[in-house]
Formats: sequence, structure tokens, C-alpha cells
Amino acid sequence: MLLHHHLHKTQSVNIDQIYQLYEFPFEAIFDVPEAKEEFRQYLKKEHNEEPFLFYEDVEEYKRLKFEENKAKKAIAIFKNYLLPNSPHEVNISAQHRQNAIKAFEQSAQLQNDKSMLVPENVFDEIQLAIFYNLKNDNYPRFTVSQQFKNFLKQKDIAFVSLIAIKKNTTYMKYVPKLEGLICDRDIQFFSFMCFNDDLEVWDEISVSKDARAACYQSKKEFYFNDQLGQSENMSGKIMKMKFILPCTKEEAFNVFSHTHLRKEILDIESINQVDYIPISKNNKYAQTILHTQMPVKGFSWIMKPREAVAAVTCVYDTKRESYGFIMKSTETMIVPIRKSHVRVRVLTSAFFSDCPVSAKITSHKILKKQSESSPSLKKSLNSHKKSSSQSSFSLTGVVTTLSERVSRHSEEDASEDQTMSPSESSFGSAEHACLISFTSFLDFKIPSETVKKKIFKTKNKIIYNRLLNTIKESRAMAFPRAKFSEGVLDTLDAFKEYYLSNDPNAEMTWELEDEEDGTLHEIVSSTNNNNNNNQH
Repeated sequence: MLLHHHLHKTQSVNIDQIYQLYEFPFEAIFDVPEAKEEFRQYLKKEHNEEPFLFYEDVEEYKRLKFEENKAKKAIAIFKNYLLPNSPHEVNISAQHRQNAIKAFEQSAQLQNDKSMLVPENVFDEIQLAIFYNLKNDNYPRFTVSQQFKNFLKQKDIAFVSLIAIKKNTTYMKYVPKLEGLICDRDIQFFSFMCFNDDLEVWDEISVSKDARAACYQSKKEFYFNDQLGQSENMSGKIMKMKFILPCTKEEAFNVFSHTHLRKEILDIESINQVDYIPISKNNKYAQTILHTQMPVKGFSWIMKPREAVAAVTCVYDTKRESYGFIMKSTETMIVPIRKSHVRVRVLTSAFFSDCPVSAKITSHKILKKQSESSPSLKKSLNSHKKSSSQSSFSLTGVVTTLSERVSRHSEEDASEDQTMSPSESSFGSAEHACLISFTSFLDFKIPSETVKKKIFKTKNKIIYNRLLNTIKESRAMAFPRAKFSEGVLDTLDAFKEYYLSNDPNAEMTWELEDEEDGTLHEIVSSTNNNNNNNQH
């Protein structure tokens, strides 16, 4: 057994195969100190180390808690990187440099560190510009350099798997385009992302104490409308939230369809229907066109409120037995762009499925740890991975078949991350339960992954509490049908009438075609085995 483990750890990698099947996310490099140091050495050879050093020093500045230490660090950064002719002067725009100098001039005297009150976000603007420059210019050249390839050759499979993720997966062919109305491609992509629980697709942000709320961020960055001009390009990661609620999927969907409840749950200022497009020869799904306004809380004095115009349709997946809500930005002459608001683009979905009342969300950390120590558990996880995009019980399956086997370890292992949501009693005594999976594209424009995750984690907790409260209130009124849904229920009624009313056995589902399975270890192992066989 020890010999097998040794072979696994020292197994060499096939560089050509790795580059063909995998890519190296910029953020992953910063999570692995040895890889991050290799990137710094590359920049040093290129005589461009200063941006990297600045970025790291700013991150350290943000981690400091004691105000006196923060002031000293801020002054050091200012003198080392931002002043003209400073020792490590970074190449930034004149406007960025002028803004930083002005901020320090408006603070306390530079000579008196203790009285220096530096704005918390004084470096954010410059750090963001440097972040995108490193990511989009320096880093791509680094990952194809001979230095990086030589670095990988010295590492084993376990190390490479820390900084590499699979590319060219089937679902990437279905990434929505922000043009026109909602089509099958959009529903296929969102249903896959909602029902897929693959550890290679998602990074877990947090799981609640009661294991009934969780949030995730996609490992991959998605590119929307890549055919447009660069100024209109959109790219970013997909966020996902999961909630297990004490009601049926029909009741949960009913609650969500009420306009005033949806506004409260999602913290939206207003939702107004401006158009309705019925099913026709050129339009497969009925769609309501909504004008949504969103305040920027906490920043309203310096930032304009946001608004979006989006198409919404609702469907029922007969194979997964799930209700789907799809929302995608579109354009309409009915709502012209206003100078008083910033027009944003949205991609959002929610799928509602029944699940056992005892269902719980199991942390990725626990599943990974148990799969490494238990071959049978690993086999079970792999089988779930293969079927996760096809079954409405992908989460429930993990919960019911695996949760019991890892429950002995759950409390001690999950205590670090599962610290964010309501107590067990807030769920109440329920006869039914359902799982809601939300996925959204959110362009935070924040370079710090830590800050992004904190924001999303807080939002996950707030939405879960609001869902529990609104379901409790709606139950007291026997879950009445929404009188005002801004066309949301009308699109579902139209879907059922057109596609399901005449044929009770009709199958409507949005699955992706199967793709080849294989983890990084399996692919490289197969390659090495083939090479060994050829040598014999």
C-alpha cells in the first residue's frame, strides 16, 4: 500500500497532455505559495516584478487590524511604489497616481504615523488595474513559458491538480449569449449549472450550521458575447446558492412568483412588466420582459442606482421533476437607457425540486477527506459526478447515501466553515422539503477573491432567512396563488398548456450531451501506462 502511494506521488506528468486538457486559473496560482513564487521569479526576469510586489503588499495591508500598523504599512506602500522615482515605482496612469497622492495629502501628516488616518480603500483603484494587467498580460505569457513548463515537469500529479482545472468541457458550448430572448441553449446551461455538484466545477464558499444553505463559486471564468467589441465584453465566474426549505417545490415556486415577495427576497427596489411575448413559430417559450431597479446600498451617495431589462420564462422539467425560472438581459425600445441609472446585464436562474425532509448539504471538505480515505466512498462520489447533470436528486443522493457515512466526522471537520446561518429550530417541523438552486452571473469588479466571497456568503445568509420567513407567512395563508407576478406565472401556464396539456407523458428536459469522464490523475495515469506499454 505504501509503495502504491509512493508511485502516485512521484508519478511524472505529460506536459503536452496537461496543456491539451487543462488550464491554469490565475487565482489558483495565488493559493499555492510555491507556484506564486515561480510567477514572481518569472516577472523578476522580465524586469516587471514591481506590480506583483505592490499587489502582495496591498493584500497584507488589508489583512492588518491594528490601525497604527495599517498606517505604517500604507505609508510604506505609498513611498515604495506610488511616489515618482520611488524605489519600486509601478507603471500606472497619471490619474491613478494623482488620486493616491491627493488621498494621502488629505490624511494626517505623513511624519506622524500614529495620527495618520488612511482611507481603507486608498489602494483599491490601483490594485484593480494592476490585477487585471497581471491576469490578462503577464500571466498568460507565464503559463506558456518554458520556465513554467520546466517547473511543472519537476512536480507530481497531486501538485499540478492544485493549480489546474479541466477545460473544454461540454457545458462550455452552452454558455449563454447576452442577445435576443431566452432559448434552449440558455436553459441547458443553467439547468446543468444548477444540478451539477462536481467538485471540479465548483469552489465551496460556505455551508450553514444547519447544513440547509450553501454558496459556491465556479472554478472557471465564463465569457459572454465574445463576438462584441471589447468594451462590451463580459466575463466572470458563476455564483450558486442552495437552500433546503420546509415546503414542497410547488409551494416554494408559488412564494417566489409573488412580485412583492421576490423583491423582498432578492433585495430589489422595483420590478415592472413592460412587455409580454407569447409562444410563436419563432419563439419557443413565452417570455415576460421586466424592468428591474436595484439600489446600491451603502454607496448611493457616490454611485448611481442600477437597472436591468431582462426576459424571464418559466418551465417544468418532467425528467428532473423541477420548476425552472430563467432570467436573461435583453433589449427593448420600451425602456430607453437613462443617464440617472447604470444599465447592468443579468443572467440568473432558479430550479425548484422536492427532496427528503432529512436532506442536508454535505461540505466539499468532508466529501474530499472521506473520498481520499475510503475507496468505496470515492467510487460513490464519482458515480454521482457522472449523473449530477441528469438527476434532480444529485444533492439529495449525496446527502442520503453519503451523509450518514461521514456524519461521525461532520461536526469536527465542518466547524471551521459552517458558521453562517440560522439554527436548526428555524427550519421548524415540516412534512415536506424542497431544494432551490440559484445560479447568477455577478460582475463585482473586485480584485480580491476574499472580499467577493465574504459579500456572497453574507448575501446567502440573508436570502435564506428571508425565504424561511416568507414561507412561514405564506403557509399561514395556505400558499395563495400570486395575483401579481409580472407575467412570471403566465409564462409557466403557457408552457404547460402548449407542451404538456395534450400529452401527459410528454418529456421536456434540458440535458447536455455526455462528455468523457476522467480526472487529472486518471488521464495522466492512462498516458503514462500507455507509454510504459509501448516501451515494453
